[in-house]
Amino acid sequence: MFVSRSRYTDLQARHDHALTQLAATREELAHWKGSALRTVGRTAALTGQLDRSRRLRIRLARALRACVRYRARIRQLERQTDRLQQRLDDAVGLNDPAVLAGSRWQSTRQDGVRKGATS
Repeated sequence: MFVSRSRYTDLQARHDHALTQLAATREELAHWKGSALRTVGRTAALTGQLDRSRRLRIRLARALRACVRYRARIRQLERQTDRLQQRLDDAVGLNDPAVLAGSRWQSTRQDGVRKGATS
């Protein structure tokens, strides 16, 4: 098959142009592929952070519930301690009016004996 020189030159130019476009397309494809891989990496990292934040939210809710239980238990123990202290004070007579009057007298003593001093 005979091809004229002008036709050959035209085909060669089109071929060169197609090769240039192919190289440019491959380069652009590599760029987009790299971008897609980076996006996948970021998405995986964000997914991990989201999972951790969900777990942290669950752990925080659990900790808050435990805190409410602990504070309720502390209030219960304080009330129980107050009742036991009152019973002890009653048992040893610290609620007697004479003892209360003596405490006022002790705090106003002027004879040089300091409050809390031991002999």
